Amino acid sequence: MIGILLVVLGVWVGMEVYTEGTANAFGGRLAFLLDASGHGAGEGDAPVRRVGTSVERHHREADARRERMLAE
Repeated sequence: MIGILLVVLGVWVGMEVYTEGTANAFGGRLAFLLDASGHGAGEGDAPVRRVGTSVERHHREADARRERMLAE
């Protein structure tokens, strides 16, 4: 029973850190793991947020290209 509880707890903590990043996980309570630059060891923002930012940038670029093509 304790093993199952530890597995569930580990999955929950892992998903929280993966989706929010170390700086924002659990309301920022893990921010002490960051160095002075605000980044942990090899970590910038959460992977989910980096992907979302990249997708938004690509959408903006595509919209700008479409607007330029329509203006011609």
